[in-house]
Amino acid sequence: MKLDEFSLISFLSRKLSVFNSEVVVGIGDDAAVVKNNDGFCFFTTDVLVEGVHFLDNWKESVSNLYYSLGRKLVAISASDIASMGGIPTYGLIDLLIPESYDLKELEEFYDGISDFCSELKITVIGGDTSKSSVKTFSFFLVGKGNGYMLRSKAKPGDLVAVTGTFGDSAAGLEQLLKGEVENRFLVERFLNPIPRVEKGIEALNLGVKACTDVSDGLAFNLYTIAESSGVAVKLESEKIPLSPHLLSYAGSRETALKYALYGGEDYELIITFNERLLSDVESLGFTVIGEVTEGKGVFVDGRKVEKKGYNHFGGKR
Repeated sequence: MKLDEFSLISFLSRKLSVFNSEVVVGIGDDAAVVKNNDGFCFFTTDVLVEGVHFLDNWKESVSNLYYSLGRKLVAISASDIASMGGIPTYGLIDLLIPESYDLKELEEFYDGISDFCSELKITVIGGDTSKSSVKTFSFFLVGKGNGYMLRSKAKPGDLVAVTGTFGDSAAGLEQLLKGEVENRFLVERFLNPIPRVEKGIEALNLGVKACTDVSDGLAFNLYTIAESSGVAVKLESEKIPLSPHLLSYAGSRETALKYALYGGEDYELIITFNERLLSDVESLGFTVIGEVTEGKGVFVDGRKVEKKGYNHFGGKR
C-alpha cells in the first residue's frame, strides 16, 4: 500500500509518543510549538533533493541556480515559522553530496544561505555533512514568539484572506522543466519565494488565530484548514489575486486560476479571522477572497474543488 505524503505522516506519527508537557503543538501543523519561560519556540525542517525539487541542468537557464537554492532552502522553512506567527531565529544545515562535487557550486549555495539568513537575522549554529549519490540539502529552523496561529482555529463566520498572488511559482517551474524561460519574474517566484514573516507576526498581533502557508497549492492548503478546523471554505474566483505576469503567460484568467489553485510553492499566507478585524487585516495588505462556513470541503463560486495539489515535478497528491 502506498500513502500520499500527509497520510504517510499521520501513519508514522502514530508510532511516536509525546513525553514532555511543554509540547503545545506536535506533528500535524506547519511547525511544532513548545512552551518555554519566555513564550514559545517553533521547530520545523525542510529539504531540497536533486531530481525531486530541482535539476542540475537548470544551470543552463539560471546563472545563479545554487545561490537561489540556498536562499530557497532557508525561505521555505522560514515560511513555516511565519505561518505560526513566529520569528525565525536559529538554523542547522544538513548537507549530503556526492563524493565528487563542484566546490564553486557549493560555495554559491552557502552564499545564498548566508545572505538570506543575514536578511532574516537567522544564526546558523551547526549541522551535519555526509556522502550521498544525490545532492540533498536540509535546513532545520527554530523560531520564537509570544503566541501562535494554527490551521485548526478557523470558525464559521470567519473571513478568508491571503498575502500576495498565486500560481506564479507553478508557471515558473513549468518553464524550467521545458527549458524555455519566457517570463523571468515567474521563474524567480519559484526559485526565490519570499516568506511572509512580518505579515505573520502582524496577523498574530491583531488577534488572528488561524493561518497556514501555501506550499502545495491554494486549494490543497485551504483543505488543510477546512479539515483541521471541521469547516467549509467558500471562495470567489474573481477575488483570488493573480499577477499580470501569470495572466499574460497563461493566456486567460481561467487557465491562470488552475495554476493558482493547484500549482503550489507560492509560500504565501492564508488566514481566517473575525469580520471585526477586516479593516485592520486589509491595512496590512491582505486580500479577502472568501469566507468560512459550516460544512465540509473547499468551494469556488459555489462549486466544490478537488483536494489535490501539484508539487515539484507535477506529481499529483
